[in-house]
Amino acid sequence: MIKHLFLILPLICLFFLACEGETINPARATKIIKVTADIEEMKTRLSGSTWEKGDGIGIYMIKSGVPLNSTALAKNVHYRYDETGIFTPKNEPQTIYLPFNGSDVDFIAYYPYREELTDFTFPIDLTVQWNQAALDLMYADNVTVTNMTNPSVNMIFSHQLSKIMLQIAHYQNIDLSELSVILTNVPTKASFNLVNGTLTSSPETEDIALGINSDGTVAEVILLPGSDLSDSKLWFVVGDNEQVYHSSLPENITANPLASSTLYNLNATLYTEEEEEAKANIEPGDIIPWITPPTETFTAYRTKTAPPAIKGSISNPYTVAQAIEAQGKNDVWVKGYIVGAFNKSINKFVNDTTGQVKTNIALADKMNETVISNMIPVNFTATAMKKALNIADNPTNINRHVYIRGDLTTYYSVAGLKNADAYRFLE
Repeated sequence: MIKHLFLILPLICLFFLACEGETINPARATKIIKVTADIEEMKTRLSGSTWEKGDGIGIYMIKSGVPLNSTALAKNVHYRYDETGIFTPKNEPQTIYLPFNGSDVDFIAYYPYREELTDFTFPIDLTVQWNQAALDLMYADNVTVTNMTNPSVNMIFSHQLSKIMLQIAHYQNIDLSELSVILTNVPTKASFNLVNGTLTSSPETEDIALGINSDGTVAEVILLPGSDLSDSKLWFVVGDNEQVYHSSLPENITANPLASSTLYNLNATLYTEEEEEAKANIEPGDIIPWITPPTETFTAYRTKTAPPAIKGSISNPYTVAQAIEAQGKNDVWVKGYIVGAFNKSINKFVNDTTGQVKTNIALADKMNETVISNMIPVNFTATAMKKALNIADNPTNINRHVYIRGDLTTYYSVAGLKNADAYRFLE
């Protein structure tokens, strides 16, 4: 009965919106848009991957020829990829219907979906780079003058930012799983106007750690188009500064501001010599066709100078005390000792490993800490994290030193760490 009610409600709404005296055709009133989406110039979203199940886009439907504003017929509706090549609404009641009176409409869409946007503005923060898909802003405004005669909405998304990809190898094939790559002096904050597709950047710059795969062979960074990288440097750091390589960027990246929708692909080989210095040769590589600029070779030399410290990275994690002060930072690493857990309340701290608390742990800067204000509660929902970290199943975890990656946000009404998705014990 409930399912039938949901099917009827959209029709009732459409009937009430009909112009006075207009004859309504029930068959036309149920015309649902069929959403498909391609990436401009390529069928892949990122290096070697396609749209994945659950990828979300935000869709606006507006009267044809009218700019996006508060009168939009559909506003920021969340549609998700379902593996069949179709995007469907996350919530069925929000299904977008074409106007039953046959009038023309236009569509605007963006990726990745954000639930809350102010004044049709998409905020950009490129400080944390490990999740490249979450940073790859794309925009589609190609679907215009659509009506009941054709419910297919085939959107073509274009990348709005720039990207550098490094394929990395060591000439001796040493293990690079502990490699970090840092790019200095780059702007990271901007806003994107969904009304007209324009980007506005903030001039402030900072050092950022590139996203890197588990074996250290691929590093990626998404950057703001228009960025001047002539004063930026690349650092390759193996382990805890065991080997450090330092380099300027090649001329094809520094001679002109970064171009939008452009992917610069470089091959980096790290050399360690018996003599005083070592070097990393960066040779030309293909540029995956968003847009293909010329490529260039450059050499990076080993240095004894300490590399930049990226706060919240695996090489420079927040302490618990720092994490309490840095609430609002996402996808960052925090280090501390597992001293217990919280039993459904911040006021019910337990370090009894015979209990049943498996969804969180208490992290502190000192072993055997019992003062709750010196702790942060860490929430994890992933099965692997629960199995590895909870103190009920792992009593020996008490007072173990651990690094955990997640979002610094309120948990149990206090400063906490949620959405934990990675960890590393310090043995």
